[in-house]
Amino acid sequence: MLAISPQDVDSHARWAEQEGFTFPLLADPDATVISRYGVAAPMIGVRRSLFLIDRAGVLRWRFSGTARAIFKRPARLTRILEGLDR
Repeated sequence: MLAISPQDVDSHARWAEQEGFTFPLLADPDATVISRYGVAAPMIGVRRSLFLIDRAGVLRWRFSGTARAIFKRPARLTRILEGLDR
């Protein structure tokens, strides 16, 4: 699991420590990845998004929401992830 956002690395380090995240938080301050994945949004900069990519690099599932989107789909994500191992 990786997370990426336009904030800088120092901002990520503080946030990860505060929230107790142990997975990598990547910085995209020039919005290169944000643009390539098509999740740039006017005024807010980026739509919160989730991409499930299999080991072969194939995009299997995508969700994009608003800046304050909260992902409430753990059961569905579990089923999708289980299917990626097949």
